[in-house]
Amino acid sequence: MLSFKELEALRRFLFGLNRQQLPSLLKYHDDTSNGFYHRHDRRIPGHFSTASTATCVLSLAATGKWASDPWATRTADLATALLESEWSSADLPSNNIFTVSFILEAVTVLERSKGHINWTNAQQTRLAEAERLIVSDLQTGAASLQGYPPSAYLTQLAVRAIAARVPCPLTPDLSRSIEEWAWREIDHQLALLGSKSKIADLFQLIYAVILVSRLGEEANATPDQSAILSRALQQFFERQLADGTWPLSRPLFHYPGVGSAYCFDYEMLAQLLQEKRLLLMLIEHLPRLSNTAYALQETAFRLDIDALGWSSGHHPQLKGPESWSTASVFHFAHVLDRVVAEAIRKSVFDYLDTVYEPPTQPKTDPADFAPSFLDCTLYVHDEPGSLRSTIYDRFVSRIATDAPRVQAGESLLPSTPMSMILFGPPGTSKTELTRLIADYLRWPLITLNPSYFVRNGMDQVQAEADRLFSMLAATERIVVLLDEFDEMVRERSTAGDILSRFLTTAMLPRLATINKTRRIVFVVATNYIDQFDLAISRPGRFDAIIQLSPPTADAKLRHWPEVQTKLNALSVPLAQVAEKLSLLTYDEFRALRDRLTPITTTAAALQEIDNTANHCTMNQKVEGGDKATSWSELCTIQRRKVRVP
Repeated sequence: MLSFKELEALRRFLFGLNRQQLPSLLKYHDDTSNGFYHRHDRRIPGHFSTASTATCVLSLAATGKWASDPWATRTADLATALLESEWSSADLPSNNIFTVSFILEAVTVLERSKGHINWTNAQQTRLAEAERLIVSDLQTGAASLQGYPPSAYLTQLAVRAIAARVPCPLTPDLSRSIEEWAWREIDHQLALLGSKSKIADLFQLIYAVILVSRLGEEANATPDQSAILSRALQQFFERQLADGTWPLSRPLFHYPGVGSAYCFDYEMLAQLLQEKRLLLMLIEHLPRLSNTAYALQETAFRLDIDALGWSSGHHPQLKGPESWSTASVFHFAHVLDRVVAEAIRKSVFDYLDTVYEPPTQPKTDPADFAPSFLDCTLYVHDEPGSLRSTIYDRFVSRIATDAPRVQAGESLLPSTPMSMILFGPPGTSKTELTRLIADYLRWPLITLNPSYFVRNGMDQVQAEADRLFSMLAATERIVVLLDEFDEMVRERSTAGDILSRFLTTAMLPRLATINKTRRIVFVVATNYIDQFDLAISRPGRFDAIIQLSPPTADAKLRHWPEVQTKLNALSVPLAQVAEKLSLLTYDEFRALRDRLTPITTTAAALQEIDNTANHCTMNQKVEGGDKATSWSELCTIQRRKVRVP
């Protein structure tokens, strides 16, 4: 397994590589057709390569760059041109499964990128014909071309193309037939590898692995099947060559005018690394995948100061880089970056010895945000409002909307808030609210308290803080809560020891980095906002400063209707006790509910409510504050601290 520093270094390398995708593929772009040439030095305006164009489109769409100029504005034109072109590549027979699958997949991606394309009846017929051709060729369970043996590469390409269609023409029976063929092929290739047969084909093995991963339900996988997939990946990576590639596959088919077609390492890896079912297995092989990535430095053609190209190496008589192999390299670099991001995220949780669950898609229904949270009043510019609604509308929903950007390797938009200070009296559910934010986003939560920073001794506090914040700055799609840090964020002018000083010196530079990368949600919970270091709380460090107070009386009574029933039975006027009930925290109200249960008289109930309110947190003196200052009075004063995005 790569160390955290090695993961960071690989991530930086991939980031630099991915920045060159646009200028590199522009070298192959045809302004006339909006398609792409096979070779950058063989350009005939208006005559693009269908398979190369499809590969370039898929690469740019996968990295989120198809939305860029110059091609995005002509998406519908290119989709139409691909659909209406002759479905052939490099003198292959018309309507062959290789070309049809690539075209259909690219047209589907372009259609989704555009949002909607008004196809004519003839074009809709053409789409249906492409689907029919692919399904027909898959009826035996695997695809082939020109009489060559069934190919796992062609089969997964065809499955990719039709699985993306809506409605999907891939029936359950056909899907099951393909999956069964792929499992047989995995067994066959593992047997050949075990016997050291010369006809063993690592690419056939891995494309079969991709097929069963894509078609099978992980929940239905047997332990034996999981073990077989793990073994297949192990066999594959153990046979990696010194240059980061693998032995040549057997021929897939034959281009009449060029020569045999083979699998390309980076095209295969771009598909393999997208398989979520295999993600944890693939992380184990990151050392070898990093070799494959770094090897690109040695094989790149320099097309311009910021443009690179790569050759598939399949046809030595054709010198120079090709568009499809170049697009495949950038596609690989992007999906490898996503695997590295997962490895970094997991390593942070491992380092903190915290249970880890990978992030998934955020929830979408506002009603699903913090449904169990008892709302309280939030004053913004002295105007009362709902805390829950404000947090959702001004913070959570905006992050959820941007979450797909982060999942794709980008950042939250600069206008999207991602950091917040929650302040208020003890017991006002600051920690619980943060957990509910993470639950809605479906991003894993890390809660850091001072014990994490002192676990290696007081003399290592600064080093540990620097290490942890560096790790957080490199991570994405998590929610981080700094909890119980009140003594460590006090004004530095009054801080008296290393434990109370280190946080500001360690956090401030890292906050700048975290705010710049904008890939995580960062929350600090505190009881003492007045003594919070100004350098941390000022604008630019945190996007929001939110005050929490006890839930409203109405919210508590809705949550515990038995209290309302009890008050009614004892003829206790709600108007008489509402203000006192509003002062109680969640736990204090719950304790009051239990004490009210055996009471049988109105006077006893009123006395119990009075006693509870008099001794509640809001009526207690603030520790270290003025003798006359209670939490209730302080909360009123601190409303001016609230800042919402």
